[in-house]
Amino acid sequence: MSLMILRAGPAALVQDLGRPGHAALGVTASGAADRAAAALALRCLGTDPGAAVLEVLLGGLVLMTDSPAVIAVTGARGLVVVTTSSGSRRTAATGEVLRLDAGSTLEIGRPDAGVRTYLGVRGGIEVPPVLGSRSRDTLSGLGPPPLVAGDVLAVGDAVVGPWADHWHAAGGDPRGVMGPHGVIGPPGGIGSRVGAGPGGRGGGPAPVVLDVIPGPRDDLFPPGAWRVLAETGHVSGHADRVGVRIDPGRPVPRTSTREIPSEGMVRGAVQVPADGSPVVFGPDHPVTGGYPVIGVLTSRSSDALSQLLPGAPVSFRRVSE
Repeated sequence: MSLMILRAGPAALVQDLGRPGHAALGVTASGAADRAAAALALRCLGTDPGAAVLEVLLGGLVLMTDSPAVIAVTGARGLVVVTTSSGSRRTAATGEVLRLDAGSTLEIGRPDAGVRTYLGVRGGIEVPPVLGSRSRDTLSGLGPPPLVAGDVLAVGDAVVGPWADHWHAAGGDPRGVMGPHGVIGPPGGIGSRVGAGPGGRGGGPAPVVLDVIPGPRDDLFPPGAWRVLAETGHVSGHADRVGVRIDPGRPVPRTSTREIPSEGMVRGAVQVPADGSPVVFGPDHPVTGGYPVIGVLTSRSSDALSQLLPGAPVSFRRVSE
């Protein structure tokens, strides 16, 4: 079974849980930007949580399957269009589990909330791993290259749980696609809604509140720094998988503008340069940095930030670990 990319859109990447444990080599963990959305897609499909999915930025992806396939689309909310080999069309929404017949195409439209959509296929995307991961690292260039039209992706067999036995037979089950709790949807029809995950935050005027665990260098900031972070800022135009710069309502103060020796960094680290504009590291962040880190976003907040467009209002909230 394979998927052929007919159109890739602005950016479509293969991602999984990442490649942690290689910082000493100068390699960051990478992995899905919205981890919860990627995990939800695999969970809906009864597929190993370590399997790979497609991360689609701002929609535009069109693919075709050469065999019956079960697919889940999660993350940013938007319209999904399935066209059968006979030309009939049906629409679905982010958060649905879909059965595709051989020769069907699936198109992910531009999201109306959120920026990153995740497409999972039962069995997982099968590409050669690099340092134990199938994730693309946009900073170092490790992993499979960004998808382009004409690429063909093999589908693996990483099926787990109640679906693991004889799962290929599901393609011919006249009752529909069988899941751990029964039939998900009838053949050729739209499956049951499973929820869109953390994607699509920030669509309203209220700021998205990002929870921050203090440290390790919060001692280099005056108490007033947290009050400034709690005020509404905005996601700047400098936002990608490496990091997101925040335009604050006013500069975040530091006790000193001198920089510190470079230290190890993690996803969600909130660095504050001398100009007082926080930079939050994403999954493809550098392994070290020389600006003081006032805190680290929780995993849920890192997921939320990855789904925000430039201009989205945000504020930071200090929380205990």
